[in-house]
Amino acid sequence: MRKLYFILSLLLSLQSFSFNDSIVKFSNAINTNITEYISKSNLAYLEKDYKKAELLLDSLIYKNLIGTHFDDFSFKRFGKKRIQLNESITTPVMIFTYASWCLIEKGEIVALNKLANEYKGKIKIIVVFWDTKNSVRKVSKKFNSQIEICYANERNNKDLRAIKLLKNTLGFPTSYFLDSNKNIVSIKKRSLKATYKIDFKTSLKNNYNSYKNEITQLIISNSSPNYQLAKK
Repeated sequence: MRKLYFILSLLLSLQSFSFNDSIVKFSNAINTNITEYISKSNLAYLEKDYKKAELLLDSLIYKNLIGTHFDDFSFKRFGKKRIQLNESITTPVMIFTYASWCLIEKGEIVALNKLANEYKGKIKIIVVFWDTKNSVRKVSKKFNSQIEICYANERNNKDLRAIKLLKNTLGFPTSYFLDSNKNIVSIKKRSLKATYKIDFKTSLKNNYNSYKNEITQLIISNSSPNYQLAKK
C-alpha cells in the first residue's frame, strides 16, 4: 500500500512538472516576437498610421503574451530587501510600471490605495519605477503601505534583465496582471498623457472601476488553473 501511494505521488509530481514545463515563458515569447513587432510598429508610426500601431500592439499582447508565464523578476524596495515575484508572493499580482516624470492620472493613486486596502491578502499590488531611488522617493509617499513600491535602473546589474524584457520592449506606463501562478491574464499599455479636463472625482471613479474589473478577471482566472495558458 505504501509503495502504491509512493508511485501515485511520483506520477502526479511528474505530471505537474510536465504541465508547468510546457507553458511558454514571457521572456521566450518576447524574444521570439519583439523584433518583428518593433519593425512593423516603427513603420506604422513613420507613416502616421496610429490605428495600425495600436492594432499591432494588441496583436502582440493577445496572440503572443497572454497566458505566458511571467519570469521570476526581482525588484528593489524602499527600506526592504528585493522582492522576488515567484518566491515570496502566493496571491494574484498587479504590476504597474512608471518613471518618476510620468504624469499619473489624478485619481489613479487614490484608486490603487483603496483597492489595496479592500483586497488586502487577496491581491498584491506592486509599483515599479524605472528610475533611481532618490528620483522616486517623493512620489512613493503617495502610495499606502499595502502597495510595494520598487525601483529599477541601469546602474544595478540585477535590474538589467527586467529593464531589457519589460521597459525596453513594451515601454511604460504599462500594467501586468498575473494570476497566483504568475501566468499573464492581461497587459495594458496606458497613455503618457494625463487627462487634464477630467476632474478628480471622475478620474478616481474611472480608475477604480477599471482596476476593480481587472481584479475580478484575475479572481476568475485564478479559480481556473488552465485559463488561456500559452503552451509550447
